[in-house]
Amino acid sequence: MTPKAVVTALAAPVLLAAALVLSAGPALAESTSSSATLSGSSEVGSPGDTKAGGSVTVTADAASGQVCATVTSDMKGAAAMHVHQGAAGANGPVVATFDAKKINAGTDCVTAKSAAAQIAADPSGFYFNIHTADFPGGAVRGQLAAAAPTGVAAGSGGQAATGSGNEIALILIVVAGAGLVGAAGWRLSRR
Repeated sequence: MTPKAVVTALAAPVLLAAALVLSAGPALAESTSSSATLSGSSEVGSPGDTKAGGSVTVTADAASGQVCATVTSDMKGAAAMHVHQGAAGANGPVVATFDAKKINAGTDCVTAKSAAAQIAADPSGFYFNIHTADFPGGAVRGQLAAAAPTGVAAGSGGQAATGSGNEIALILIVVAGAGLVGAAGWRLSRR
């Protein structure tokens, strides 16, 4: 086998591994966090409770199919809480149902595989609302908005990192491996 063939045979797997690691970046960023301010005036089609309000943080993980909601509200007598698919100003179907007893009591998670992927991809296409007996069409509502990335100043032109430490370690291993293959190839070609 010629030295050039040895270098090619060694470099091909390293380059393939590098391509796989680098292309996996977006797939690893499958979890999103979004939030909304809840108000009665945001309800569509039926009047909401203008004396109540609150906020919600929704986390959707496309890989696990989990949708989680953390709700704070001064709402009394909540009967149901949902994430609905629908643009601002429009009503839509329920895609995830949460325990109304979880208001001001931690995070509630449900499995909703297709909804989790859709919410993760486009949180602004969904809204959260709370229903009561007095407001069966919805007492308060808020359109989800993707949470701002942390660690990047607004207007800096930078991009927030979405990778984990494991991705960075894999990239370093691939780069080091490519360097070793290159050095070995150079040494073989010098013989």
